[in-house]
Amino acid sequence: MQTPSTTEASKDTTFENQEVHLFTPQEASRLLPDIKPKVKELVERKRMIAKLHGEIDKYNLLGFRTGDIAERAAQLDSLVDEMTRKIAELEDLGVQVKDLDMGLVDFPAERYGESVMLCWRYGESEVLFWHKATESFNERKPLGLQIVQP
Repeated sequence: MQTPSTTEASKDTTFENQEVHLFTPQEASRLLPDIKPKVKELVERKRMIAKLHGEIDKYNLLGFRTGDIAERAAQLDSLVDEMTRKIAELEDLGVQVKDLDMGLVDFPAERYGESVMLCWRYGESEVLFWHKATESFNERKPLGLQIVQP
């Protein structure tokens, strides 16, 4: 089969019953300078949220209901709201945030007419892997010429 042209690969099309933008590996890699700091911040916030949630749960299990716990709960709510907004900002770019513990982001793409995901993990210098839309990070494969556009 022939690979789609850059114009065809970049157009909006149906991907799992939703209108989405399809990325080329080069286009996805060009977005990384905008995405990297946002993903870094999300990963750090996720850790803060997990720690704060654990502290609150510990005190709730012990039956402590203090003003400090209420303040921490309000802080937790605020962090979660902010994190949700930041994820929405990334998703507005057409990417999918998959795992904040690992800093995983997927870019919808097409390979020989099949829906796939270009896969990037925080810390990688560019988008170098892909997997089928039904597969996970553990099943990702190195990019080959078959989906690389000129």
